[in-house]
Amino acid sequence: MRPDNYSDGNNTEKVAGFQVLENPCVWMRAGVVNFHMCENHYDCVNCDFDRSMRRAMAAQAPPKGRAAQLGWAREMRLKYTGAFKPCRYFLTGKLGAPGQCQRDYDCDGCPIEMMLGYQPLTTAITGTKSPVNLEERPEIPNSEHSGKECIWMRAGVVNFHMCESDYDCYHCLFDRNMREAMTAESPSLVEPTSLTWEDRIQSRFETLGNECIYFMAGRTHVPRACLQNYACFSCPVHQKLADPKSVAPIPGHPPNIQMSSGFRVADDYYYHYGHSWVHVIHGGCVRIGIDDFMAKVFGRAKRIDLPPNETPLRQGHVGWVLARNGHRAPVQSPLSGKVLAVNRKVMEDPGRIHEDPYENGWLFQLEPSSLKQEAQMLYFGKTSRQWIEREHQGLLQLMGPEYERLAATGAETIGDLFGACPELGWTRLVRQFLRTGEKK
Repeated sequence: MRPDNYSDGNNTEKVAGFQVLENPCVWMRAGVVNFHMCENHYDCVNCDFDRSMRRAMAAQAPPKGRAAQLGWAREMRLKYTGAFKPCRYFLTGKLGAPGQCQRDYDCDGCPIEMMLGYQPLTTAITGTKSPVNLEERPEIPNSEHSGKECIWMRAGVVNFHMCESDYDCYHCLFDRNMREAMTAESPSLVEPTSLTWEDRIQSRFETLGNECIYFMAGRTHVPRACLQNYACFSCPVHQKLADPKSVAPIPGHPPNIQMSSGFRVADDYYYHYGHSWVHVIHGGCVRIGIDDFMAKVFGRAKRIDLPPNETPLRQGHVGWVLARNGHRAPVQSPLSGKVLAVNRKVMEDPGRIHEDPYENGWLFQLEPSSLKQEAQMLYFGKTSRQWIEREHQGLLQLMGPEYERLAATGAETIGDLFGACPELGWTRLVRQFLRTGEKK
């Protein structure tokens, strides 16, 4: 129960025995959680806590049938495959809903979703009476749910939620999302199990840009933009400029390392322009990792989210995410295929990919689906080193003329560029060199 002299932050009056709460979270104002302070200046659209709480609320009434297996958004994408994609609120007849969805059913952060789907929270943040009041909590002594209060309700975290799974918290979507919302770390990529890894990763991250791979490597007289959707095997520019690529298996010995602009480049490895590499073990298996450029620019990762075994990946789509102190770096998969095994040692100690990115720091093994064709858009041999040199030039331009002059003296790039120069901006580094970003 709130005291009579409760302040919403606009009142600075001090009362003995009470502390004025200047920025209570909208979920606290709405009476859903008992205590949580806003740390995002009420920017709920970009708030991880708000996103997790909305998923937790949605999990109270999980979908049934085919939608439960595919996930609601994926079900809608399969149902409406043409140009017409109606807004879900338009289909239910809500006033103010647009007839057309402009976000391919990615409702997270959609202004229409915020306006029509969460009007109680909008009401709460305006300072009007909360739609959920602790004094008005319903009493249900004769209900079949009596005595089955959710553990989150018993712990005093949420004001009202009844257990619907006989306390099988391990398989409870509400519990999973509440634990994610309460964690001190940035939320991981855990989502309801009805969604696949690809669904989850693609709903949060996107790939950027469409520059020709030869333009990115500094070649002249080539188009800036790729006109073939990276189907390089059928591109006349590629056929004219490409180095021979046999994609033959490489014997299992330590890679021969060469230096290019201060960065290690492994011979006989194939490189994707998003700074991941491919090492062919045999025709039906390759290893995937990150290159030395990424390791030095972004520094030592604190956590790595890798796709589980049997996960299908698509070339050029985000395949895994590196995280450091609340920052996330989504990385494009260099090939399409199915994940065969992940490197558990790297998951336990992500620092391995920083110290030894090409041998012990591999991330996972993949069964490629179109190795010979997709390898045509990867850098190999001399072209790999030319591309790294061009990326290094872009990095120096980003850092400024003083660093360009320092590099001209032969100075090498330090092992943790972002840690030494955080003013460069994590997001800017991700967008420029990994060609990815988080969806807004």
